[in-house]
Amino acid sequence: MDILFINPPLTMEERYNDLKEAGSSMPSLGLLILASIAREAGYDAGILDACAMNMDLARTLSRIKELRPKIAALTAVTLSIVSAGELASRIKEELPECAVIIGGSHFTAIPGETLREFPYFDAGVVGEGEITIKELIPAMLSGSALSGIKGVAFRSPGGEITVNEPREYLMDLDSIPPPAWDLLSGFPKDYVPASFRYRRLPAASLVVSRGCPNKCSFCDRSVFGSKIRSFSVDYIMKMLWDLKKNYGIKEILFEDDTFFLFKKKLGEMCKRMIDEKIDLSWSCLARADLVDRDLLKLMKPAGCWQVAYGIESADPKVLELMRKKVSPGQVENAVKWTREADILSKGFFILGFPGETKESFRRTLDFGKKIPLDDFSLFKITPFPGSELYSMAEQYGSFDRDWKKMNLLNTVFVPEGLAGEDMDSMMLKAQREFYVRPRIIFSYIKRMFSNPAFAGKILSGMKAFLRTQLSGGKKEEEK
Repeated sequence: MDILFINPPLTMEERYNDLKEAGSSMPSLGLLILASIAREAGYDAGILDACAMNMDLARTLSRIKELRPKIAALTAVTLSIVSAGELASRIKEELPECAVIIGGSHFTAIPGETLREFPYFDAGVVGEGEITIKELIPAMLSGSALSGIKGVAFRSPGGEITVNEPREYLMDLDSIPPPAWDLLSGFPKDYVPASFRYRRLPAASLVVSRGCPNKCSFCDRSVFGSKIRSFSVDYIMKMLWDLKKNYGIKEILFEDDTFFLFKKKLGEMCKRMIDEKIDLSWSCLARADLVDRDLLKLMKPAGCWQVAYGIESADPKVLELMRKKVSPGQVENAVKWTREADILSKGFFILGFPGETKESFRRTLDFGKKIPLDDFSLFKITPFPGSELYSMAEQYGSFDRDWKKMNLLNTVFVPEGLAGEDMDSMMLKAQREFYVRPRIIFSYIKRMFSNPAFAGKILSGMKAFLRTQLSGGKKEEEK
């Protein structure tokens, strides 16, 4: 095999802690696209998503040895970069002639530091990889110099690290070939979203736009940047029909951070889905300041059943430091309009941002309970490489820079005025206060009866929730 695209092993427990039973095992969309590009260019390409398949290091390495790729192309987020480094070292031991390259958000954010930390990566892709990979593969296979390839960082035979000039952003997304779903072993039945993210199976996730013009200080925008771009509606519909007809997909998870920026296209997509009777259920993400009543009302008959909003906080001072630029009033309107459209709403919140106090978080929790949200996801602030917060976190509190802990659930940053124990107890209390309410309990009972196939996953999620509460309560008692 010329090139094997690999998502390194990472257990469900490492990703989700006590919530592992409710976690996601969806494949890496980035690898699917890059493998499709490599194959279109005439190379023998494959995909091994060890993370989604819950494979350990030994099984992953065994499979790589069977396939014997000339290039092992790994992707990694911050949480999985250490696992990627360990896998790279083992590949070099077992297949010394195999070149190992790395890409993904973590490497793009800090390429030089990553190459210094992990000596078994020969080179890496910085930023979007679609054009870069087409130039990098032949160079790696032939042993040619990498100095002239934009968007590449590499280690010379003498050990010197070079980061080339960045690659321009890809503006014509329709030029990208469709994801290579057929290269995924066991797709789609072996890949399942998180418990509360779907209504029907099998499911697939898509990203149909790139770039974000917002400047939230906790966010890493290093891969796709601030230039906003999207696929055409024709291209999106072609992907949807391909997934439905050839793979039996019934559910789509649109993972775009900026889904509502392209309102005209979103409205046209909804009309096409209705007119063509595609019969897919789907969910998406949104900023509360971008939604409007009419669009939400159109989304419902097109199959949308849930919109998730990045609310983060309801405290004015915290929101100002975040540079979120979305007010609680805008959030309240968006959630109200979503309910009027008969679409479920989910809120994402962040605990422990610089400036957070028990009082400020109490304000946020009370707000989250007051508005008619159907689901609630709370994450602990994690200063990821590439974000503004990563470089200045120590100015506002204590920061544990252990990349292996950065799963949004572990406490890696504690703002001044709070302790790690405070973060744990506030998180447990918030989850309990939101979900152990008659309205929310009855809502989940209603969902179970309206969709019996969904009941098992809901019960698994509830089990994980109860275990988290019980284990957290025991820890508090021990203290």
